[in-house]
Amino acid sequence: MAKAYLIGVDLGTMGTKAAIFDEEGFLVAEAYEESNLIYPKPGWVEQDPEEIYGSAVRTIRQCMDESGIDPGKVAGISFDGQMAGIGSVDDEWGAPTVYDSWLDTRCGAYIPCMKEHEETIISLSGGPPTFSHGAKVLWWKEERPKVYQRIAKFVVPGGYVAGRMAGLRAEQAFIDRTYIHFSCFSDTKAGCWSDELLGIFGVDKSKLPRIVDPWEVIGQVTKGAAKITGLREGTPIAAGCGDQAAGMLGAAMVNPGLVFDVAGTASVFAVCVDHFVTDTEHKTLFTAPLAISDLYYTLAYINGGGLNL
Repeated sequence: MAKAYLIGVDLGTMGTKAAIFDEEGFLVAEAYEESNLIYPKPGWVEQDPEEIYGSAVRTIRQCMDESGIDPGKVAGISFDGQMAGIGSVDDEWGAPTVYDSWLDTRCGAYIPCMKEHEETIISLSGGPPTFSHGAKVLWWKEERPKVYQRIAKFVVPGGYVAGRMAGLRAEQAFIDRTYIHFSCFSDTKAGCWSDELLGIFGVDKSKLPRIVDPWEVIGQVTKGAAKITGLREGTPIAAGCGDQAAGMLGAAMVNPGLVFDVAGTASVFAVCVDHFVTDTEHKTLFTAPLAISDLYYTLAYINGGGLNL
């Protein structure tokens, strides 16, 4: 039986990392490219979606060239990425907005109004309002209404890159369920958008992508993407998951009670749990889905903690 290979790409805050593994889990090739974080104003941090996509295809190409493997033996590719920031696509998968990084605090004025409904948000979505999807969506809606009208769907970096490689249109946009606790608009336990929360904040449900499982095949590599990456046209692309969920899966933190400490760009301290339980008393912890069905992790999360160090 011919050996098969898998490609994973991490769209991180400080850089993009791509790697090829064989089916036994051995690393075959890897590549890294530093991110270009843009600081247009104090408290504003953004990235150009074109640069995020470019870093992905370039690191994939480097891995393919260095490994020398037959593109036809790549069984699939998937992306994980930054979780609390948000980007967007128009009807043709163009990018009406920058990637509004989770390090960006421009949406801070909208967090107090969300906190008026904090218990409902926590009980449904899994965590308190912060510099994440919900407040950011409200900022674009209220501060840039003409741009907001052009937005067909809000997407995370992993979904943007995967969708572009697959040639998706806006109606096919997706978000994996491991991200949605950062939305403030989800019923995370049910794995769907919350009509109650969307109604409270006047957000159009049609601007949110469909919610999928990490392993769902969302499309195949297009001819154009195949040419620039060295992959074969038609290679399956799986949805992937958030970087924290991917890290916990990679470290085998998949048994209830296991504790996981991350000193990445963010500081994250998490524990794996076997049911969806929320912190409505202290209003500081998040509860998020793991990549494995029916498992969650509760985490304490400090925006930029590792970056400061």
